[in-house]
This record gives sequence, structure tokens and C-alpha cells, in this order.
Amino acid sequence: MLTTDEPSPTDPVMNPTATERTGLTTAVVAGNELLRRGIDGMLQSMPEVDGVRECGRAEDLCRMVQRERIDIVIVAAVDAPWLTTCPDLATSGAIVLILVDQASIEDLSNYPAVAGGFLWQPDLTAESLREALRRCRNGDAPMPPDLVRALIGRADAPYRRSRSRPVNLTNREQETLTLLVRGLSNKQIAKRLQISSHGAKRLVASIMLKLDAPNRTLAAVTAVRAGIVEAQ
Repeated sequence: MLTTDEPSPTDPVMNPTATERTGLTTAVVAGNELLRRGIDGMLQSMPEVDGVRECGRAEDLCRMVQRERIDIVIVAAVDAPWLTTCPDLATSGAIVLILVDQASIEDLSNYPAVAGGFLWQPDLTAESLREALRRCRNGDAPMPPDLVRALIGRADAPYRRSRSRPVNLTNREQETLTLLVRGLSNKQIAKRLQISSHGAKRLVASIMLKLDAPNRTLAAVTAVRAGIVEAQ
């Protein structure tokens, strides 16, 4: 009797969809089940999302990062300290977005350095979440304008401080910073300044370094409070 070693159509080798991913794998990290499931539901409805993982405890996040590749991690601000318990997260390549609200914006610089962007919970919708994912996929860090305005409006913000030395920005960096405060992405900044996306990214990184800001959002707020640019 003849036998064949040809794999069946359901074998991963013959079925590319079994091993290849074209969309994003996301994780929602929140101890609050209602919040976690609400964001999960929004993500599940998006065609660009291949899968959603829920983590209700720090250990769940650590195991998940070790077990599979996650593209984007969305974590509730109150649970952000969990990120420091997962050293593998920093080297996993995952983009971490922290979901903040009025009660959790005392000092954005206190959040782990692994944070790549922020989501403004009071106005979070499926549309705004989808836009944040799109920006992440394009290499931009989400920085909702409403979040910047809320931070600027806090007269008692503890990170408000006088700088001991002036900030020397080039004309190009000044233009970039003005656009950054308006909430433009790197891609939008590049288009406005007629430069490459890589060039815009480099300018933003230089601005963050000069302002001693760990992220775009804090750079924008620091610039406004220091009088470098006007609030939009």
C-alpha cells in the first residue's frame, strides 16, 4: 500500500493563516474587571486586532510576556506598578500604553520608563482607541490633546518646576515642539515640516532629551509651563 508524507491542508505548513499574523495581538492589564472587559470588547471589534489577552494580576502579565509575542499592552494607571515586576516586558518589543484619568495624572514621570504612550480614559471610545493603535503601528506614541490640556490646567501639578538652565532649541526643534504640543504625530509633523518620518522622530527625541522629559506628553506639558511654547 502506498503512503504519502504530504501534510494535510490543516497542517500549519500548508495553512499560512495558522502561523502568520497580519494584525495586532494586544493585552489589557487591569485589576478592575469591568474596565478590563470593556476595553477587551472594543478591541475585539477591530479587524486589525488578531487577538486580545486579559491580565487581572501582575503574574498573569509576566507569564503572558514570556509565553507569546504581544504587540501592544494597555494598562490601567492604578496597575502600572505591575509593569516593574515584569523585566521581560522591556525587551519584548511590546508598546505599553497607560490609561490615565484626572485622578492619576499627579506626575506622569512617576510611571515606569517602559511606558510608550498614554490614553485619556474620560474620552476613550472605540474610535479613539483605534486611532491610538494606528499611531502605534506607525511608530508614533499616542498623546491625546485633551490629556495635555488637562495636565496644563492643573495649577498644583508637582512636576511644575523652574528650570535651572535655559533650553536651547534649534529653529527646527522649536517648530517641532509647537506641533507636538498640538498633539500631532511624528508622521503628521514630518508632513507639516516636509521632512522624513525618521527626521521627525529624531527631532522629538532631541526635544525630550533637552527638556529632561521621559515621554512626549510630559515634554509638551513642560514646554508650556516653562513658557517655551503657548498652550493650544
